[in-house]
Formats: sequence, C-alpha cells, structure tokens
Amino acid sequence: MLWPREAAKFISSRSKDVRIAEEGVRKVAIIIAELVRDGRLDMEGFKQNEVMPLNKGLTKAQLADWIFLVDSLNFNFWTPHGVPKYTVVYEGKKRTGYMAMVAAINRAIDEGKKMYDPKFYSKLTIDDVVHIFRSDTVSTMPLFEERIHVLKEVGNKLIEKYDGTFVNVLRKADGSAMKLIDLVTNEFPCFQDIAFYEGQSVALFKRVQILAADLWMLYHGEGLGAFTDIDSLTMFADYRVPQAMAYFGVLKYSDSLMEKLRNEVLFQSGDREEVEIRGCSIQAAELIVSETCKILDSWNQPSGGLNSVKVDYFLWDFRLMNATELDMVPYHRVRCIYY
Repeated sequence: MLWPREAAKFISSRSKDVRIAEEGVRKVAIIIAELVRDGRLDMEGFKQNEVMPLNKGLTKAQLADWIFLVDSLNFNFWTPHGVPKYTVVYEGKKRTGYMAMVAAINRAIDEGKKMYDPKFYSKLTIDDVVHIFRSDTVSTMPLFEERIHVLKEVGNKLIEKYDGTFVNVLRKADGSAMKLIDLVTNEFPCFQDIAFYEGQSVALFKRVQILAADLWMLYHGEGLGAFTDIDSLTMFADYRVPQAMAYFGVLKYSDSLMEKLRNEVLFQSGDREEVEIRGCSIQAAELIVSETCKILDSWNQPSGGLNSVKVDYFLWDFRLMNATELDMVPYHRVRCIYY
C-alpha cells in the first residue's frame, strides 16, 4: 500500500480526468508566500480553532479526547442545492456543516453531556444523537446511522484496550505523527481511508492526518503533540479543499468530469474520478509548498516552517471565508465516512 505522499505521485502521474496546472500552483504559492513574509500565516487564527472548547474547564487529556471524537465524526457535510444547510446557532454565531457539528458537541457539553468521554458517547442511542446534533434548520447531518456506528466503534475500542482515553493511544505513538496514523488506522477501521487505483492500493488518510495535525496544534508541538515528523503529513483530501484549488486554477478537470460535477453526480468512494481529484489535490499541495519555498528563498525570506498542513488549512479557511463565491465552483459529491 502506498501512503498518501507516494500515492499522490502515483495517482497524479496517471490521472485521466484531473490535471495540476503550474500557473495555478504559482498563483497560490505567491499568496501564501506573502502571508508567510508578513507573519500572517498563523495556525492559531484559522477559523476551525474558534470552536475548540478551551473555556469549559477541560483538562488537556479531555481536550485530546474531544479532538479524537470530532475527527472521528468529521465526514460528509455537503448539502444538495436548494436544501437548507445543516446549521447550529451557538454562542450567538450561526455555523454550518463541520463547524455546526463541532458547535453541537460543545452545546451538548454545556448541557452536561460528557461528549469527550468514550464511556458516555459509546452508549448514545439514535434518539440521543438526533437530539445532540439537532439543527436550527429542517436539515440534519447525513449518515446518522453511520455516525452512531463510528461512535460505538471508537468508544468501545478505547474502553476495551486504552483505559477509556485516547491519550493512551497518543502515548503509544511516542512523538511520531506517522506512528500515530499507523496505530489509529489499524485500531479503528473507520479511519481506513484506502482506495484502489490502477491496480495499486493507495492510502488517502484524510481524517487520521487531520487528527495528527489537530493534536499537534492542541499541544503547540510540545509534550504528547511534539511530533518530530509533522512535515510528513500531506494535505487532507476532502471535497472542499479541491474546490478551493479549482477556484484558484490549481486543478483542471476534463470536460466530461466537469459536466458530472455541474450535474451533481453522486460518486462512490473509490470511483476513478473521485480518487483522481483527491490524489491530485494532495500532489498539488506538495507542489504549492515547494513553489512557495522557492519564492520565499528568492525574497531572502525564511519559509516559516511551511508544510502541507498549513497549505491545507489556508485553503480550507479561504473556502470557509469566501463560501458564497466558491459555491459557484462545482465539487465532487460522495456519501461516505472517510471525508
């Protein structure tokens, strides 16, 4: 099996319906280079960090368990055109999609529900989950039954093997993001984001890599989150970051694929076009990092520890902040638990 970085090279070198455009890569690289130069590529400033429950009296261990829960459920939030978005109004702010899901978890904590405790969330019924993740619109999160299965899968494993806390998994990783990914994907099947492409098994590992990155940020790269190999992570191949890449002209689609995207064709996880979009997006992020570092070097500026994680968060945040404009760019649609 090829891990994401090598998988991306393999997929992008054989892709039929997706290509990476050099001019688009350079366009994004210049934007990111300017942010790095001006000290504005700040991981603490990204929008998804707004909902980290730092004001609820949770210990660092409980926050790590909270992150594991959130990243276990971080999949499939897109809404068909004409249907209201899944929305949660929390602490005076209206949030949709992934951010709404996280807000719902925090709302449940406020209501006395220990959503960071596997002993609690592994026993939730479908009625419990429906209530906890209730929406302020008529829409709900898709794949409710799958989410309940994930809650039970990860919760029960933590209880049975890791004394009821994800921190014990993290300790076993021994300061390595790659070892953590290997552990999590082996222990928790819901994280096994693997496809087959041109006869080759390719790992894309969206959620488990986000898990490693989120823990790295939680611990500020110290203690249990002091991953010495954080730069080994690739971008997190979903449907929103490729949408941002297409907006910037980084990814170019064939006419036939573009027609499917515009018609909102529902792809299956593992379909060739879907794997090409995700694989090429990973490779594109690698190229953006390389090009940005070249630009910064030509400006006699340090790279500021730029890596694919930071490129991903920039693009995801850009999509979030410019959602209305980017909604004009078609994206691929899949119903699955992997992203």
